[in-house]
Amino acid sequence: MIEWFCKVIKWEPERDNNYYFGLILLILSILSIVVYLIYDAFEPEAFLITFLLCGWGFVLLWKSDNDYRFAITQAKLEELEQEIRETQQYIVFMQSTARYRRFSRSNRQ
Repeated sequence: MIEWFCKVIKWEPERDNNYYFGLILLILSILSIVVYLIYDAFEPEAFLITFLLCGWGFVLLWKSDNDYRFAITQAKLEELEQEIRETQQYIVFMQSTARYRRFSRSNRQ
């Protein structure tokens, strides 16, 4: 259903579904506060429902944002590890060629 909806409106989401579902829950909780204030229907049950919607939306946004940041950090760490491996291989190669040069010079004399 979500894929079909994204194809119809030609929208490519960058985040996971929890992020957008959390945004929808936060918007619903804000709209419910506005409705409660307009109709003067702010009762304890209404407060509890609004609080739960807002809390659930916030937790989903927080989880999704942490997962997104962790994935970016993990990709950067892998890139740095690859650079370290390449640098180590280059240093080992340069040291081995320097030893060979020293060894070949000492044999000539």
